[in-house]
Amino acid sequence: MNTDNSAQPIIAGILGVCVGAGLVYFFLETFATSQPVHPIANPFDTEYHVHADFQIFVRDQQIDLTGDVFMTTNQQTVHKHAHLHDGNGEVKHIHSEDLTFANFLQSLAITLTDSCLTLFAGETLCLDEKQALLLYVNQELYTEPLTQYVPVDNDRVLLYYGNPQNENIQTYLEKIPSDACYYSGTCPERGTAPPESCGLTCEL
Repeated sequence: MNTDNSAQPIIAGILGVCVGAGLVYFFLETFATSQPVHPIANPFDTEYHVHADFQIFVRDQQIDLTGDVFMTTNQQTVHKHAHLHDGNGEVKHIHSEDLTFANFLQSLAITLTDSCLTLFAGETLCLDEKQALLLYVNQELYTEPLTQYVPVDNDRVLLYYGNPQNENIQTYLEKIPSDACYYSGTCPERGTAPPESCGLTCEL
């Protein structure tokens, strides 16, 4: 059967358009769904779960938060949306967006206002001419009202009360642990964090 040679370029063009459109659709579908999405930021993830490192110093004394009373377990829920667990008092596990640091501390019997710090229902420490109440986030001084600070994933936080000229503050800042990324899975070179014994749905 003879085919009109003049029609062949038209047929080839139509086939080319169809094949090209199919390839474009394939690549758009493939890459739109396979781009790496941070597990914390995934909008389709119904479980908000981030971590922040923190320490609290009063003058040159670090506040110890490793006691069982501060830990959330299967038998004890200290805070519904944020917690410490497994004896680690320096990594905050957060399960709700817009949860302030002050709100979390309240569950540990620590009251933080914009000008005062009260530890375990004890003495209230307020800023004055000689003593300051300072909040550092990722080694930067937080300049907004302290009660407004909302930790995000991998923040490194220092809450300090005492002499603002204390030369040890810089040392404390440098020694804030960086373990939050381990639990969030954002530093995979450190391996996979163990299952979290928190009494909540803690897996990423």
